[in-house]
Amino acid sequence: MIQAKTSKRPTALSYGMIALIIAASCFLLGYIDHETREFSDLLTAQNLAALALYFLPTFIVCALLHSWFSKKRKVSDSILLSLVIGIPLTFALMIVLLLTLRS
Repeated sequence: MIQAKTSKRPTALSYGMIALIIAASCFLLGYIDHETREFSDLLTAQNLAALALYFLPTFIVCALLHSWFSKKRKVSDSILLSLVIGIPLTFALMIVLLLTLRS
């Protein structure tokens, strides 16, 4: 019998899930900021710009990690690994970059 080659390529749904989790993480990061008193403080133009500044590189890193991990692991494991590695790594790099530019 000839078996069809199964592709372990990530789906749009997995990238959507990654995007939602990263967005929630960005809002959480913004919420723990010392200047934020209420959730509505996060919806100012300045804070939304900062959240987007954190979201975009984090999503790119996590998406790249997810596509790389999905070649060797199950989709659920790949999503989890990409988020556990990508979010703290990218947030830390962005914080260091912004603090460096601020000085």
